[in-house]
Amino acid sequence: MAGVKTKSESGDGERKLTIIDVARHSQVSKSTVSRVLNGSPHVASETRDRVLEAVSDLDFSASSAARGLRTTRSFLVGYLVPAINNDIFSRVAEVLEEDLRHEGVGLVIVSSGWDAAGERHGLQSLRDHRVDTLVLSLVNDRDAELAQVLSAIGRPVVLIDREIPGVKADVVLADLRIGVRKALEHLAELGHRRVGIAHLSLDVRPGRQVSSAFVATVATLGLEAVAEMTVPYNRVNRDFGAEIAERMLAAGATAIICAVPNTVTAGVLEYLDGRGISIPEDLSIIAMDESELASVKRPLLTVMSRQIDSLAHHASRMVTSRLANPDLEPRVKVIPTSLQTRASTAPPAVTALSVR
Repeated sequence: MAGVKTKSESGDGERKLTIIDVARHSQVSKSTVSRVLNGSPHVASETRDRVLEAVSDLDFSASSAARGLRTTRSFLVGYLVPAINNDIFSRVAEVLEEDLRHEGVGLVIVSSGWDAAGERHGLQSLRDHRVDTLVLSLVNDRDAELAQVLSAIGRPVVLIDREIPGVKADVVLADLRIGVRKALEHLAELGHRRVGIAHLSLDVRPGRQVSSAFVATVATLGLEAVAEMTVPYNRVNRDFGAEIAERMLAAGATAIICAVPNTVTAGVLEYLDGRGISIPEDLSIIAMDESELASVKRPLLTVMSRQIDSLAHHASRMVTSRLANPDLEPRVKVIPTSLQTRASTAPPAVTALSVR
């Protein structure tokens, strides 16, 4: 957001606001304004409040601060994702970019290509850009060396749906256990007893949560888990979706939960269509997250839905507050998932029910 323009003293032009204007408005020194804007803890709370009120009154943006202060800040935030063409990561990036742009902060996006080595390279690239904060969606949040890498970079970290032991970070999490439980309860109410699931690697929190919730809920509901498949990072594609569908059918599943990227789910649906298998008459499908696939594919897909925009908005607020005050204690925000039931789930066929 551009700084508010004000008439110059000569009255024949306009100029951008500076920290001198903030200092005059709040009746403090320029150096005090500088300390407040840089998040220094060595400012009295009453003085800090007065300066921040002046910043608000004058609509003085972070980009104005960057121009008006001698600072080592770049006013850039780095976002590392496994794949930028993934519709979830791209949506998070879109929301982050818009939120941060309104605060005068830029976003640098780097993709790891679903690869640990690519992740290291991406982190180094963001370090070279001298970003002020790292926002991370990692391919392995249990990598023992990752904490050391992040410590060497020395930047504040915001994690989206990831947890890294030993790393001080702000964290925004989706509680996928709720979505899995609701999905299985929905299928059980429809009469399904033989259910399969596909999910991401156990190297990341979403994969671990989906797997543990599936095992626990299947046992609680008295269902049969006919197959549980993990999608390898080098197989996040339509071909592996076809393998999922083939194996689930061979195992006698009457319903499949696809807790995987939509490119994989598209492969499941393509294979079923090619085999002449009707959804939901022959097989029920539950996909992951609202998407163009879920809203355009016929029949419309039942989905376990994370609140992606909410995740991204919370992450951006954590970033901006961390920029304003680096000494904040780490924060955790957990957002529940929901189940959106549509036409891709129905009672199982009588012939399928007889296979027990």
